Amino acid sequence: MTDETSTGTPSPPESPEPPGPPTAPAPGKAAPTGSAGPTAFTIAVAITGGFLALLDTTIVNVSLEDTTARFGALSQVQWVVTTYLIALAATMPATGWLATRFGVKRVFAGAIAVFAIGSAACAFSQTLPELIAARGLSGAAAGVLTPVSTILLTSGVPREHLGRVQALNGSVMLISPLLGPTIGGLLVEAGGWSAVYAINIPLCAALFVVTLRRVRKDTPAGRDAKPLDVVGLLTSVVCTVSTVLAIKEFTDLGLSLEPALLLPLGLALASGTAFVVRELRARFPLLDLRLFGNRVYAMAVVNVFCLGFVLYSPMMLIPLYFESARGETPVTTGLLMSTGGVGVVTAAWLCRVLMKRLGGGGTIVVGIALTMLATVPLTRLSSDTPYALICASLVVRGLGTGLTIVPAMTRAFQSIRPESIADASSQLNLVQRIGGAVAIAAVTVVLEDAARQRHGLVPGAFAHSFGWVLGVYAFTLIPALALLAADRREARLAGASA
Repeated sequence: MTDETSTGTPSPPESPEPPGPPTAPAPGKAAPTGSAGPTAFTIAVAITGGFLALLDTTIVNVSLEDTTARFGALSQVQWVVTTYLIALAATMPATGWLATRFGVKRVFAGAIAVFAIGSAACAFSQTLPELIAARGLSGAAAGVLTPVSTILLTSGVPREHLGRVQALNGSVMLISPLLGPTIGGLLVEAGGWSAVYAINIPLCAALFVVTLRRVRKDTPAGRDAKPLDVVGLLTSVVCTVSTVLAIKEFTDLGLSLEPALLLPLGLALASGTAFVVRELRARFPLLDLRLFGNRVYAMAVVNVFCLGFVLYSPMMLIPLYFESARGETPVTTGLLMSTGGVGVVTAAWLCRVLMKRLGGGGTIVVGIALTMLATVPLTRLSSDTPYALICASLVVRGLGTGLTIVPAMTRAFQSIRPESIADASSQLNLVQRIGGAVAIAAVTVVLEDAARQRHGLVPGAFAHSFGWVLGVYAFTLIPALALLAADRREARLAGASA
């Protein structure tokens, strides 16, 4: 590492790099799109693409009740969500190779087109199997769209400006789950379950045209790209799909010795081990796991995984509290949830200031502390808890969450070389999604157990669940403090070499 970062912890001129390819871009590594960084149109396109992929999950969740009325039992309709997650996790690891082989712009435009086709197929589905298959296609496209949006956004950006770009990207990433229930509720009321899919068609069409006309061309490696690591791809697909299935079964069964849980869990562990061994030995790995030899990067990735609890667990608990315990409609629930956006927007500005003074790890510690503070009132929820208090907690929580995810992602990208952005983008987005899925599964099990003990989804069940979540938040301070220590070690090395 050679430059000073926006974290206030300058890297030494000759800080150790993880073992792996030389500094010059090797075959199969995506080169930056240009030293000047992305244009304003490119930034807007990249953020919009990532926003659509994230929004699609939350607005679809709102439509499940209407979808059940159309197609059958909720247990079967849940596969609409599960299939999407499986397909997304399966294609995400291949994004780096695709971007290098065919070019970032082409892959982004292709993912938008396939996402639009999948959304149209969902909207016009006549049977549940058709809808599930179409959601699989949409998920496969989203699995590429999410990380390639990050590649498009960060390639060519100087390291000292990564914090500003990631703050903008992170704000959109955090706001989309807040807006999803409101948008989804309005769409379902206006056009039924199919409207949440149909809305993607014109949006994707407009984004596709703008991408072709306004996004700067890049030079794909073409046939000079590294060969596709087929073994790595297959083992990664088995691992990610098995992990998602194990998480789903854990949500249904809890901790048990049922084969439905043990089989996918065993497959995930076996294929994951095979994948790691393969990637560390392969000449041209699908994903460069040697990046984890960089302590700052490794700690940032661990934080991204653990912060899935900070980001995703309340996204399930709070809307359910409003709807089940207080009897609010999805639209009203979404409007109440959207108040957290005030804190998220504030975090976009404050994050850059704090990272310069405290570093990435220090900023995450502050963010977790604020999130814990905002969670305390939620541990005492009742049937008449003032909405003003809940909304104030959501604002502070939005501020705290924005000060956790964004610094972790920023430090990860700042700690690596530009040609490793494609690999890092796939790894970080996949880890974040898996961490979020684990968080939602764990919180679901806790809430269901609390509801059984209290004979329903009463306020006390949610208060108990938030008490459990508060304890998990305290645990996430451990990797945050580890990243803080890595930041300070980097600063000491920089001071010693000065």
